[in-house]
Amino acid sequence: MIPILALLTGLLIQSCSTPKTGESVSVTALPRIVVLTDINNVGGDPDDKQSMGHLLMYANQVEIRAIIPDYWKGKGVEATLEAIEAYEKDFGNPLFSFDPLNYPHPDSLRKRVAGNESKAIEIIIKEAKREDERPLYILVWGSMTSLQKVLFEAPEIANKLRVLTIATNLMADNPDSRQNTEVDRYCEKNNWNGRGRDEIFDDPRFNSLWWIENDWAYNGMFEGQEPSDFLLEIKNFGELGHYIWEVVQSHSWAHYFRAGDTPTLLYLLEEIDHDDPYSFTWGGTFSRPFPGKRPHYWIDDAGNEAWNYTDPCDSWDLAGQVYEYRVEGLRTHRPSMYDDFRNKMKQVYRSP
Repeated sequence: MIPILALLTGLLIQSCSTPKTGESVSVTALPRIVVLTDINNVGGDPDDKQSMGHLLMYANQVEIRAIIPDYWKGKGVEATLEAIEAYEKDFGNPLFSFDPLNYPHPDSLRKRVAGNESKAIEIIIKEAKREDERPLYILVWGSMTSLQKVLFEAPEIANKLRVLTIATNLMADNPDSRQNTEVDRYCEKNNWNGRGRDEIFDDPRFNSLWWIENDWAYNGMFEGQEPSDFLLEIKNFGELGHYIWEVVQSHSWAHYFRAGDTPTLLYLLEEIDHDDPYSFTWGGTFSRPFPGKRPHYWIDDAGNEAWNYTDPCDSWDLAGQVYEYRVEGLRTHRPSMYDDFRNKMKQVYRSP
């Protein structure tokens, strides 16, 4: 006979696992998420819009509790609603499978979009304090200022959160292409991971914060011919697929599936143990550099023991090698992620 406690534990684990592509599942079994994004309509990188489109493609595999377009002066709310409008056109198309596959109604998504910073802070704190056995995943696709304000106002919620961030990429260029003096100067004058990040990282109250920081690995989304070919596939799937294609067309350098914020979502889509970031592959390869002081903090594995995680500038002569190692981690597993997305679109849009 199976002990009652073991049986209940097994059922709880099963109910909180991420469903397979296209699988219909109760919303209470889904990972619950809040997305903070710098999506906007005044410029910037169109990968923010592609990432939003990708999120909506998988909106039946996560429970979206809030979308916070916190580039308030950049018409972020309007940009988010445009993505939902594309989603709505597909949702209402009887030829597609949005409703049978338990996708959320477009109106429910609109209600989840925060209109200003004070409302955003209120939503996150309220959601974190809501009675729910599931952790609250915070997906940060831009500045960490809003999250910093949340944690400083309500530090007691930190243990309720699982934070996944896309860093600002201290140096996107291969440092071997720069003169050493320029590398040193660049490294010294820049914040490692962007606004709000250091205030959280340096505050001892948050040393135990569960946090995966995708620092350089996400650049694997951008490289090679495959992202360009894949974008042309996505284009043919409904209004939402067309939206993902269209938002980069005015940027000649971005005619591919960039979606640089997507690796935070991929953690919840990949069929892995979501209590174990070591098992994460779609977003890169991750390690725990400070197991004593920060037991729940993970960052891209550098692949080199000499890399100084505390002060990268101190080992900057290795930056080119470390960058390539980190990017290759995502790039290696990218075909598997593409296949899942491809199958997802075929099921939703009923393509043979």
